[in-house]
Amino acid sequence: MKKLFVLGVILTLLAASASAQRGVDRISHQRIERGVDNGKLTRPERFRLQKNERRYRIEKRRVFRDGRQTPRERRKLNKVRRHERREIFRLKHNGRRRSL
Repeated sequence: MKKLFVLGVILTLLAASASAQRGVDRISHQRIERGVDNGKLTRPERFRLQKNERRYRIEKRRVFRDGRQTPRERRKLNKVRRHERREIFRLKHNGRRRSL
C-alpha cells in the first residue's frame, strides 16, 4: 500500500513539473500576443519574435532527443530563453507603435 502511495506521489510531482515547463513556454507566447493586441509590437517585430520561439522549440526538441539533458545543454537553453525574454521586453519598449 505504501509503495502505491509513494509511486502515486512521485508520478503526480513529475506531471506537475512537466506541466510547469510547458507553462514557461506559453508565457512568452502570451507576452508576444499581448504586445500585438495593445499595439506595442509591430508586425515585423512579432514575426521576428515568433521565429525566435520556433528556434527555441527546435533546439529544445534536439536537446531532449536522446532523453537526457546535460548541464551544458540546460545552460544553453536557459540562455536562449533569457535572451528571448529580453528581446520581447526590448521590442515592446522601443517606442515603435503599430498604427491602428
